[in-house]
Amino acid sequence: MQYQNYLLDAINEVLTWDIPDEALPDAVIAQASLMARMNPEEIMQLSSD
Repeated sequence: MQYQNYLLDAINEVLTWDIPDEALPDAVIAQASLMARMNPEEIMQLSSD
């Protein structure tokens, strides 16, 4: 399964957390990487391609 399939789930999960708005993008990437069992740097590389 591709990491994109986890992004919406990660967004929904992270939005329930009590964190500052500026931390949301990094938290979504980290959560999606955990769900996809990937390294966050790999996700960032894939999203920039």
